Amino acid sequence: MNDFKTVKKDLDNVGCGFCLAKWTQVTTHLGAGITHSCHHVGAHKIPLNELENNPNALHNTSQKKQMRKEMLSGQRPEECDYCWRIEDNTSEYSDRVLKSSRPWSQIDKDKILQNSWDEDIYPRYVEISFSNVCNFKCTYCGPPFSSKWTEEIKSKGPYKLKGVHYNTIKHNEVLIPEREENPYIKAFWKWFPEAVKHMHTFRITGGEPLLSKHTKKVIKHLIKNPQPNLNFSINTNACPPNNIWKEFISLIKELEKTKSVKSFTLFTSAESYGEQAEYARDGMNWNLFEKNIEYFLSNLTSKVVVMSAFNILSLPTLAGYLRYINILKRKYKSDRVLIDFAYVRHPKFLDINIATPYLIEKYLKPCIIYVKEMQRFSDYEFLKINRIYKDCLSNFENKKNVTLDRYRFVQFVNEYDKRREKNFLQVFPEFKDFYKTCGAHANV
Repeated sequence: MNDFKTVKKDLDNVGCGFCLAKWTQVTTHLGAGITHSCHHVGAHKIPLNELENNPNALHNTSQKKQMRKEMLSGQRPEECDYCWRIEDNTSEYSDRVLKSSRPWSQIDKDKILQNSWDEDIYPRYVEISFSNVCNFKCTYCGPPFSSKWTEEIKSKGPYKLKGVHYNTIKHNEVLIPEREENPYIKAFWKWFPEAVKHMHTFRITGGEPLLSKHTKKVIKHLIKNPQPNLNFSINTNACPPNNIWKEFISLIKELEKTKSVKSFTLFTSAESYGEQAEYARDGMNWNLFEKNIEYFLSNLTSKVVVMSAFNILSLPTLAGYLRYINILKRKYKSDRVLIDFAYVRHPKFLDINIATPYLIEKYLKPCIIYVKEMQRFSDYEFLKINRIYKDCLSNFENKKNVTLDRYRFVQFVNEYDKRREKNFLQVFPEFKDFYKTCGAHANV
């Protein structure tokens, strides 16, 4: 914590909105041609005219450079409002501090301050999605990141909620299928051989990366061109079809055997348990998920990080989910199984902050205590979930108006059930009263 305090002070000495992640970190979705430097911030389009003669524009877009300029001039970019909310309303450290404290951020701090705001920089922490091809269509996801969502929206249209259409395919978000030539992927393969030499961490995300041919191509490139200082990782839903999982494990075994990278980490996703997880992460088979995670941990030495896209649907089975993580920690050692909580802010009708104080106290508060008391969970894991809890309490104190989002929540699950032949109240009986409360806001 003292280190975070020092980092925050150093950042504030530059500017109250200064965040190193805007330079050192990037997530780029090549299938949609969009990029951002933080999961709290909406992605923006990479202009093809910028990319044509400069593959570095995969990260260094003109829009991102403008945000850097604001940060260096003492401003707080509006798109980073989640961090400002944490810093202004709680005693917790925001992700501006956490991300800037990472070794892959600190290494470039002096260079960033010495250079002009419009300089190109090779990022240290890189997440790449090659396409939106995916066998899941999670509640909080959408067409840019899931081909299954794309198919549904093209067939049945967006979800028509009060005052808004959810998951509209925008005309400027051209989704390029995996099988077609993609100028963003073409630029990536020009950029990657040099860029990877500067990376601390390279992470392939999706869609479902194991369904993209480029994922296998990256692994083979790293085996042929070792990067001994690189931390390499892949996000996967851990439920790919056919024999893909075993083939993937075999490739990672070779990567480990040849010591082609410093480390490999499997990132997977879950934020609830069993049937409720299958409802929220449509396409998931919970039993297969458990089986494949155990197969990975039993056959490799690498670690697993389970990312939790924390949202309103996480609450009822969160305790069971945390017990499952604790069992894995006990069986395979705590440092090989980690959990991370990413707060779902969009869509707002799935934001945990639409929950009532009763639901937060009944389901979330005991989990905070559990994570704090169980020695297998780290201080960092506790910090991430406790910060969400504190933010919920802060919003209750500030009397945030959520009636419209609650009504949209009911509209969404009703349409979701209709389209996908599900039954929300059967799967989530704990939300019966909450569902009625939300539905009563029809006249908002």
